[in-house]
Amino acid sequence: MAAKEDRYTQIREFLQERYPTTISISLIARELGMNRGAVAKYLEVLQSQGHVVMKPFGKAKLYTSSQNVPFDDLFDYLSDAILILDADLHVLMVNRSFLTTFGIRKDRNIIGTELSRLSLPFFDNPTVQENIARIIQSQTFINEMLLIERGTERIFLTEFVSTVIPSLAFTGKPGIMISLREITPWKKTEDALKNSERKIRTLFEEVPSGIFLFHEDGTILNANRASLDILGLARFTDLADLKLYDIMCSKNTIQDLIHKGKIAELTLSCNFDRLKSETLTTTKKSGIAYFQIVFAPVAGSVGNAPKEFFILFLDITAKKLAEKQLKERYRGIVSNLPGIVYQFYARDSGEWGVYYVNERSQEIYGVTTEPMETWFDRFGICIAPEDRERWGKSIDDVVRNVTPWDFEGRFIKPTGEEMYIRGISQPVRLKNETVWNGIFLDITDRKRAEEASRRSEERLRGITSNLPGIVYQFSARDSGEWGMNYVDDRSSEVYGLDPDPLDTWIQRYGACIAPEDHERWTRSIEDVIRRVAPWDFEGRFIRPTGEEMYVRVLSQPVRLKNETVWNGIILDITDRKQAEEALRKTQFKEVRYHSFFENTCNGVLIYEPVGNGEEYIIKDVNKVTAALLRMAKEDLVGKRLFEEFPELPKPMVHDLLLRVLTTDQPEFVAPLKYRNREDFPWISHYVFKLPSGEIASFMVDVTDAMKEGRDLIKQTLF
Repeated sequence: MAAKEDRYTQIREFLQERYPTTISISLIARELGMNRGAVAKYLEVLQSQGHVVMKPFGKAKLYTSSQNVPFDDLFDYLSDAILILDADLHVLMVNRSFLTTFGIRKDRNIIGTELSRLSLPFFDNPTVQENIARIIQSQTFINEMLLIERGTERIFLTEFVSTVIPSLAFTGKPGIMISLREITPWKKTEDALKNSERKIRTLFEEVPSGIFLFHEDGTILNANRASLDILGLARFTDLADLKLYDIMCSKNTIQDLIHKGKIAELTLSCNFDRLKSETLTTTKKSGIAYFQIVFAPVAGSVGNAPKEFFILFLDITAKKLAEKQLKERYRGIVSNLPGIVYQFYARDSGEWGVYYVNERSQEIYGVTTEPMETWFDRFGICIAPEDRERWGKSIDDVVRNVTPWDFEGRFIKPTGEEMYIRGISQPVRLKNETVWNGIFLDITDRKRAEEASRRSEERLRGITSNLPGIVYQFSARDSGEWGMNYVDDRSSEVYGLDPDPLDTWIQRYGACIAPEDHERWTRSIEDVIRRVAPWDFEGRFIRPTGEEMYVRVLSQPVRLKNETVWNGIILDITDRKQAEEALRKTQFKEVRYHSFFENTCNGVLIYEPVGNGEEYIIKDVNKVTAALLRMAKEDLVGKRLFEEFPELPKPMVHDLLLRVLTTDQPEFVAPLKYRNREDFPWISHYVFKLPSGEIASFMVDVTDAMKEGRDLIKQTLF
């Protein structure tokens, strides 16, 4: 093969040296010492490749060197990997891209090699082999295939071309040109784009926020399902012929956003009652709604102002109402706190002060809120002299370390009145500063209680000797031993067990625990020892004399060097248990009372006087009363009597209720109606005062008796 290549080269160089002279085959053969027939074949190949040009001269063929780009040189510059096979599937030609694509060394000569010996997995594909066979057999074949290379997962757009190249095959048989273009990046990009489009479409349809795509004139171009739900609509056709301005209740705001053409976030309110009467007649919504809006333009061509926009909106009505309720609760909480709330700040620049102080500052501490910039200094001056240095140091420490603040000290109001305060706050780090949200509490009562507690400590020691129980100290050593260190001498008196011998006392005491509680007693001891936890046990106790009682064991652990001790008390809770049983019976009676209240044949109405008895709030009614007054029970409870029933004869009813309230004497009431309507009954009342201070009325429907003209005041009730 190398010798043949040398002959091609010799012929090309020979013709190039004599260009543009045309030379016959015989002269070339004679000058180069070659066989004339072989030279003719070599020239035919060189001509097909574009290296030489043939010019006929009569019957003779004259050749000269070609000045065009040779076919094989052009072949190598093609980016597609190209393989040309003869009819026997031997390689006739490959380009440089084919060698690079399939990792074939440049020094490896594969011309003339059988396709199967190239060991390329790509051509082992049965589909490829079948298609090649159909080309060889001049059958219908597939021109293009999208194939994935096994092992590398590369994707190729593969083209098959049947061709006859006599100059290469010298046989005139059909050959095959296979072109392979790697499209892996393009295919992955295409798949990624489709996946992205699918995700965007899914997001558009599934996101809980409403989305509108609209033209600058307000025409709605597209909307998702969530937008219909938020607006209380059932069908997309409900939006037909509507402009966005007709829906969002804020035409000027939307037009201003379009004019600016920038991304914006804002909150808009919408009156659905007005919309329902004007444009959005099919909405199921009512009242005022609040929307969190994100507005953005849809990017158009470079240099042109956007013509389309989208709005993403979320119904935050519940959040707004919750915020309103939270503010109201905050005001309620703050107004009842034994102190004031505040917000302290410390900037990275070194400045510090307060952003907010509750207006009750003057009421509680005698320090006015304004001017705010000097409040902290004015408050600090009131700290007692012995605590002022600690006050300043505590502030410096929390500012430097950004930690929670907790300070207690004596405070002297500008009036001279002394009190004790506690300042508590938690830090929140912001962009260029830290803020502490906290509270100043009036702890004067607590401090006084602590002092009283200290003074009564010795008294408490004496009191323990008179407790309905005994004190003890239980220990559990790290070695595993446990037992009693101390038992009150009153053990014999209260529980019938002698304190001595001490090392067997807890076993003797445990033997008196009732059988049904004994396992739980043992397990509770093992549990508190294992967890080093407080001990709290209740159970039935049987004294050695057979007398039954109930006990409660309470203790707190204290960790020492090599052991844990529990200091505690064992209480006789027999009286409490009996009281609990009595309470259970009382609760049963309460259940019976409610059963009577709800199921009695008479109506029962209970109301509470407001102020000096000018008005009465309905506190409870039974189902008979609810039926008489033609209202649900839940709609009656909490209502003001004269406000809910303005048609009652107020002077008469008001005077009667006031008499019952002030004299504690019950009275009968002549039949009356709560509303002047045909469907409302005549009702007779027996009114009396409850021990709780509330007023109660027994109510009877006397409509039929009224029609008969009978005396109804007492006979209808008793």
